[in-house]
Amino acid sequence: MGQNLFEELQEKKQKLLSLAAKAKEYGWIDASREKEIVDKLNNDTLTIGVIGQMKCGKSTFLNSFVFEDDVLPAATTPMTAALSVITYGEQKKIVAEFYTKDEWEEQKMQAARSLEDVAGNTLEESKVKAAKELVEKSAKLGSSLDSYLGKTQEDSFENLIEYVGADGKYISITKSVTIYYPKEYLKGVEIVDTPGFNDPVVSREERTKAFLKKADVVLLMLYAGRPFDATDRDILFKNVGQCGTGRVLIGINKYDIPYENGETEDEIKEYVREQLRKACKECNDNLLVEVLQSTNPIPLSAEMALLSELPMSKITSNDTYEFAWKRNCDNFEISNQKQMREKSHLDDLTSAVKKVVETEKEEILFRKPLNSIVAAGNKKKADIDKGIQECNILINTLNQPDDELEERQNNISKANRRLTKKINSLGDDIDSALKDIVRRGRNQLEDSVESSCKRMDSIIESLGRFSSANSITPQLDRELQTLITRTLKRDAEEIGNTAKSKIKSTVTEFFGDAEDVLMRYIPDFNSRDFIKEVDKEITLDIEDESVFSFDSSHDEDYGVGDWILDVLNGASWGLFNGIGNFLSHSETKAKMHQSVNEIRALDVSECLDSVFSRKDEIIEKVKTRFIEELVEPLQQKIDEIVANKDKREQELKDAQSKLDSLIKAKEIIEQQITSIQ
Repeated sequence: MGQNLFEELQEKKQKLLSLAAKAKEYGWIDASREKEIVDKLNNDTLTIGVIGQMKCGKSTFLNSFVFEDDVLPAATTPMTAALSVITYGEQKKIVAEFYTKDEWEEQKMQAARSLEDVAGNTLEESKVKAAKELVEKSAKLGSSLDSYLGKTQEDSFENLIEYVGADGKYISITKSVTIYYPKEYLKGVEIVDTPGFNDPVVSREERTKAFLKKADVVLLMLYAGRPFDATDRDILFKNVGQCGTGRVLIGINKYDIPYENGETEDEIKEYVREQLRKACKECNDNLLVEVLQSTNPIPLSAEMALLSELPMSKITSNDTYEFAWKRNCDNFEISNQKQMREKSHLDDLTSAVKKVVETEKEEILFRKPLNSIVAAGNKKKADIDKGIQECNILINTLNQPDDELEERQNNISKANRRLTKKINSLGDDIDSALKDIVRRGRNQLEDSVESSCKRMDSIIESLGRFSSANSITPQLDRELQTLITRTLKRDAEEIGNTAKSKIKSTVTEFFGDAEDVLMRYIPDFNSRDFIKEVDKEITLDIEDESVFSFDSSHDEDYGVGDWILDVLNGASWGLFNGIGNFLSHSETKAKMHQSVNEIRALDVSECLDSVFSRKDEIIEKVKTRFIEELVEPLQQKIDEIVANKDKREQELKDAQSKLDSLIKAKEIIEQQITSIQ
């Protein structure tokens, strides 16, 4: 069997760690830069959130997708399910986090309420039912219950069922469980198995949202027997926007069941697509609709995938597995594990996850460090090439008669003045281009904010006279999160790409003019290769998001959404919560409109204006490479030659010796670059 997704990720990490070590050995990077790369690779986490209803087969899916073995027990009930996090550990173990005393007191208060008092209110009913079930199950702990509250408890892996099983000893007070498993490919990976949304236990729901907010990929698992029913629709449309709407994949698990009853794979997929289309028509979230229209639901059978991974001896010795094996072999007319794997379609879903991971994660985690290593090697080679060119120029200069030396001296001075003038013009050209892009970008961002605020105002106006403010709070929060996690992020990316493209084209024009100057005034200098090397460096700087970005911190872990929340004084989930509990209908609406106006007043200038500092860095690098590292040293050297005519013979010997050394160094660096590539 081939590598799974996580093994591939680990292999890429190890290759990059090896390259970093080799680059340090070659002297391309120093120890501190190597440590930065190593720390980033070791500390960065790939988080995959798995959401869906109970009984959709999440446990079997995770057993196949993550463990490739039957590790996790069957799910517990929706009322008592704890959030589970699967990650790497040197030894198999679990760490459970229990409810705090305050959270448990809240459950006891909820359990004391009568269901008759909340009849008709679905959310309150679920809270009371969950609390009653939790309190009832807590009887297993007896008088020792209080001693566990607010604590974490480490336990052996074999006792996992006591924390996540329906009849587990600690199920009543377990808020979350972290499962540590000694699979190398789980290093730097976090798989979050969520208990669900609209969780009747508030603290669990907040924990779920916190994990999924940072998720790199969110998988919504549907049950093929009743795919995309009302509960699935609620999970997707009421909550998925809070996870980051651009990163959602949909799997239709247990597709073998309708397939056995005569449905084709295309019919199963088309049914879900049709349900999505219907739900989208009823949804006011245009951005989420846009994402879902490009989402391709993937039928799969986690059970079949697991059967393709388990040893055949384990399958034949287990009645349930043996029955499933025979049923699926008959159903799909197959006879071996390779065919079982193919028909499970797990690899289709894994490929979809991989594609998102490559887009969302690898850019920062792999490509940027790799680019910096390659750039360091290219820079060292460029320095050697520059040294060779300088030696050749020096040797040529030392062999020239006095009258030609004076002419050369004048030509280098002219090159200095012309290039300095063109660099200043380059700064003006970039400045002008960026001002226009920032102006249009500001309008674009402000229009997006205004459109979102108008939708929020419309939601507020729909509030009935006798309705609670809480009835529209989820819609308002969802609209705000869509604005933050998708709309403005997408706008900023678009503006950034436009700015980068414009800067690159402007710099390219400058390079053409600079080459003309160098060829005219320093004809024996290899200006074409020099400019190619500088072009590579500048292009890497422009493409590097951590250097050319739309936030003032330039921290790759700090994005547009974080900046917006800072401006809104940290407002996130629940910006509108708590409004109107003791206010009149008109006062409630006015207070909500006031909150919207705070968002409307968002000043996008800070986010955009920081782009000008990037321009200054680019201009400074161009000036350094052309003037400080090329022309000025040539100018200084020829001035010395003219002033010290009697030292020419010795300088000629020294220059030839240096040239020989540099030619050898170039052979070595070229071999090193080949080995890195």
